[in-house]
Amino acid sequence: MRREGKPAAAAPRALPGEETMAAIASAIGREAALKLADKFGGTRIYVPLAIGDHHPLCVALGREIADSLAAYCGGGPLVIPKQAARRERVLALHSRRSLTIAQIALETGYSERHVHRLLSEATDDRQPGLFD
Repeated sequence: MRREGKPAAAAPRALPGEETMAAIASAIGREAALKLADKFGGTRIYVPLAIGDHHPLCVALGREIADSLAAYCGGGPLVIPKQAARRERVLALHSRRSLTIAQIALETGYSERHVHRLLSEATDDRQPGLFD
């Protein structure tokens, strides 16, 4: 059934993995979430209830953050999005204003077209941020 009047504006949608990254970032912090994505992105990892000192998560993130991660999702698997760290790297490289779009594409493994798309999405107020 169609309603009369103005069409409803489409709600912005998060890109795949961004909702997961936002949840992880709320639990362990933005920088730690990016480090997690950089080290373990694209994998499903089991997060123990108690993470030992020599566990790869503790080694990569440090004791305090590993404990926060265990408190957030310990005792089960966690799928770590792969692209979050690369997208963030595009934005960081662009913000320095020292590289061209082509150089950013080569540095991150994205196409120039995709770099333009990511930068456009980052400046679009309708698009939620990576950790929103």
